[in-house]
Amino acid sequence: MALNRRKFLTVSGLGSAGALLARPSQERRPNILFVFADQLRSMELGCYGGTQVKTPNMDRLAAEGTLFTNAISTAPVCSPYRAMLLTGNFPMKNGMVLNDHRMRNPTPFFAEVCKSSGYQTAYIGKWHVDGHGRDAYIPPERRRGFDFWRTLECTHSYLQSAYYHQDEKKSRLWPQYDAIAQTDTACDYITQHDGEKPFCLFLSWGPPHDPYIAPQKYMERFDAARVELRANVNDYQAAEKMRNECDTMLPENMRKTREQYTRFLADQSNAMIRKWYAGYFAAIETLDDCLGRVLATLERKGELNNTIVVFTSDHGDNLGSHRQYAKQLPYEESISVPFLLRYPRKVKAGAKSDGLLAPVDIMPTLFALAGIQPPAVDGRDLSAAAAGADDAREAVLIMRYIWLGTNWITNGSGPWRGVRTKRYTYARKSHTKTPWLLFDNLKDPQQLTNLVDEPASAELLKRLDQRTDELLAEAGDPEEPVAIAKMVIEEQRRYGMAVRSDVLLPRMVAPGAGWETKSEG
Repeated sequence: MALNRRKFLTVSGLGSAGALLARPSQERRPNILFVFADQLRSMELGCYGGTQVKTPNMDRLAAEGTLFTNAISTAPVCSPYRAMLLTGNFPMKNGMVLNDHRMRNPTPFFAEVCKSSGYQTAYIGKWHVDGHGRDAYIPPERRRGFDFWRTLECTHSYLQSAYYHQDEKKSRLWPQYDAIAQTDTACDYITQHDGEKPFCLFLSWGPPHDPYIAPQKYMERFDAARVELRANVNDYQAAEKMRNECDTMLPENMRKTREQYTRFLADQSNAMIRKWYAGYFAAIETLDDCLGRVLATLERKGELNNTIVVFTSDHGDNLGSHRQYAKQLPYEESISVPFLLRYPRKVKAGAKSDGLLAPVDIMPTLFALAGIQPPAVDGRDLSAAAAGADDAREAVLIMRYIWLGTNWITNGSGPWRGVRTKRYTYARKSHTKTPWLLFDNLKDPQQLTNLVDEPASAELLKRLDQRTDELLAEAGDPEEPVAIAKMVIEEQRRYGMAVRSDVLLPRMVAPGAGWETKSEG
């Protein structure tokens, strides 16, 4: 029977001299290497059908392991995804319903469970679940079980990127493009690992998240004028409809940002979007080379086949599709992420799974493959799907809890809930419970035809709406944006954090009245 967090830590002796010793080498559990990018959408990788970016090392993982075709970022923004990954629980349970908040999880964290099972733990790169400020020092008690520590809460200054080295209170700078330097550190960690205990290493890269930059040799590979944009980049109609339905007033100090991005997204030459694409592609090729170096290090160490290797991302990037910037929307560009898993002892090479995989499922799935007993969490064990078995799950939640965020600033979109099935995407507006988007991803992979008002889709919409209710109940989500926003405001006041009531709980207005700037073209 799974234990709660306090009892689990007491029984295991976690953090004390009585911590579990490593098993004999012949019985040693596999290493866990979890590598993830920030804002990398699945469709750009070669193994997912991408044709413009060369990703031989990511493709190698797919060829030597399992590729999940339906890996979905439940709440497609950084902190909620990362909290779900580290806890196995949905945001209403772990507390992380938006970026830059704090976790309050009731069960043991990923690395805490690993430590109690005899693992050495390490985290390198972007963290973004501490909530005490994006450049603040994170003390050991808030590292959630990770011991080796080369980390910063959040930065996207890739060429001048700070991090904290273990317990030093003053930050250091990564000596070059941070993903490359972080990879160097990960390779050194693997090389110097003594092998007595297995390791659990998380390598968290910031790119290809904007500002869409990479080292010059990679930037030179892509000509912005020649990149091929997705067909749905010209979906002006959907963007205009979203703006006309905006029903919240934007604070005065954010209107300049809205005007700036409205101008970029209204420009029919797509000049800025093309520039984004070129930098995004360059960053992906940089990361692919980094991944190749990590795999080569494992091979030299003789540990590759004794390591569960995962490559994924926290969420995708709209990157101009449907004339949208950033993420936090139900579109495939935003929610569909790569998920590649290599472990030849239990995972068949070259397999593809259409099992629906959510962030909360990652902990129980990897623990099952490693032979680790998980705590009682919201996520499901999909190790059988990773090994090639069919998975009968028919839907996973997708959501945005409250207002705030880049998409609210740029296009006025508010909170929503919905489901992603193996074929359909459905979303409704949470504060009105109004059906909003319905796509048949099989017939319409670019999501250009919204079926929500089609009479022929009425029964399907009703079924997906009901399934949304059922899954929200399982996740403990009341779908009450105002109440959730008030909860966040109260918690932030209690924690002594800066409180922005005007963006967490904006003023409601008549539809269309909240859109102060009109796009041109």
